[in-house]
Amino acid sequence: MTVHSMKAMTGQSVIALDSAEEIGTVKHFVVAPDVSRIDRLHIDGRKKKAMFAEWSHLESFGSDRVMVTNAADPSESKDDRDIGVAKGDIELIGSRVLDTAGFEHGTVVDGSFDADSGAIVTVQTSEGTEIPQAAIHSLGSYAMVIDA
Repeated sequence: MTVHSMKAMTGQSVIALDSAEEIGTVKHFVVAPDVSRIDRLHIDGRKKKAMFAEWSHLESFGSDRVMVTNAADPSESKDDRDIGVAKGDIELIGSRVLDTAGFEHGTVVDGSFDADSGAIVTVQTSEGTEIPQAAIHSLGSYAMVIDA
């Protein structure tokens, strides 16, 4: 398992294997509602419309680059969650952290993920707490909810 930081990967170049073309940069991670995995990457820089690369089209994550299989793989999306991510309405990093009892635990400052599977490993908060994925319930436009 190769673990990467979401914060460190944001802004990294996205390169297509088939053409060696830089197609943009990582802007956001589209995380599953239960925060179990990364579904897609929001890629900035290619068109005025939001472009997304499915996890299955990602070949590898390096220290300074993300490789996609084909330059044509990133595409527009009509999915409400993708649009919310592109607008910044549903974003893991920076979201409030609330527990199931209603108490606040700061904000998310980073998340780590398995580069092979896209599984979220942990989330780090502004209070210095590292939350394992198993303790996370959901992520919405208002907050990420964790076990009390």
